[in-house]
Amino acid sequence: MAHIASIRIQLIEKKFARPIGGSGVTGVDIITATLRDADGAEGLGFSYVIGGGGGLVAQLAQAQAARFLEGTALRKPPDHWTEIQKSFNRTGDGPNILALAALDVALWDLTAKLKDEPLARTMGGDILPVPLYASGGFSATDEPEKTADLATSYIEAGYAGVKPRINAGNGDEAVLNAVRNAIGTNARLMADANEKGNFEAASRLLALGAEYGLSFIEEPLPSADILGYRRLAAQKSGTPIALGEHLQGLDRFSVYLDDGITAFIQPDLAMAGGLTPCLEVARMAALKGVTVAPHFLPGLFVQLSGTFEGRLLLEEFPIIEDAFEGWPERAPDGTLQPRACPGHGLLLKARSA
Repeated sequence: MAHIASIRIQLIEKKFARPIGGSGVTGVDIITATLRDADGAEGLGFSYVIGGGGGLVAQLAQAQAARFLEGTALRKPPDHWTEIQKSFNRTGDGPNILALAALDVALWDLTAKLKDEPLARTMGGDILPVPLYASGGFSATDEPEKTADLATSYIEAGYAGVKPRINAGNGDEAVLNAVRNAIGTNARLMADANEKGNFEAASRLLALGAEYGLSFIEEPLPSADILGYRRLAAQKSGTPIALGEHLQGLDRFSVYLDDGITAFIQPDLAMAGGLTPCLEVARMAALKGVTVAPHFLPGLFVQLSGTFEGRLLLEEFPIIEDAFEGWPERAPDGTLQPRACPGHGLLLKARSA
């Protein structure tokens, strides 16, 4: 039986030349975890904190690793995850769960490498293609024509769809109209409001979504406004709602799924706490007929391919990818599939070490 002989936690601070995303993010801290067994096999995991402030998370990952993993026998990753997460009962998930995410990914990677199989198969799936849409480079402050030009370039490159950013305000229709006219009615169009709307604005936005044939509107309200989302869902506007990147805890995901609020659930690797809870969310979603569309990191989330009896949709928005190498390449038909190599196939670039 393999034992975890050593653990290395590393913090990488990354700054962007200009703000990105709907929240104007200027940087991200990456927390990596490298687990090594007594024979030298290594598993690499990572988490991140958007906007910086990852020092605390790195410290927590180190403390969790020392307390629960170092020198212990390697078990199934969900067993380790459950044991560590239970220790948060007096401090809450919060940054604790972001730290656990890095350890969880490393445990899955190490387990797959010891089995000499791709991570997708270790997780119960297979090497299967998954559709990929693009959301990088869009800004809610851009002119409609600029947004439409970028959307067109993505569709021409073979992506399954595009997701521009909007403000939940008066300018949204011009953006949606420009993009829809540019990419045509056959291409998949989504929009991300980044929690900017109130109930009235969100209602108008969902009506526009129906008019322009959107696959979904993401976060038309703040993610914590469960009562507002229940009211929106009751309107049956015809436009699906997507959310989930800010949720922590399976109970939070369960509420949105059980209440029929969302048709696309979007777990975030860091906020959810790693691949273990994301896989559980995917299985919960499949029972409700809800598509799983994880937040960011398509090259890692593609490992969920075939692991649950439901639909998977991946989002390309590069944010930490350039710190690693070994990402799977997008196929000409716009799909992505896991690499046929042991583990997730990712390595930390030497310049970041």
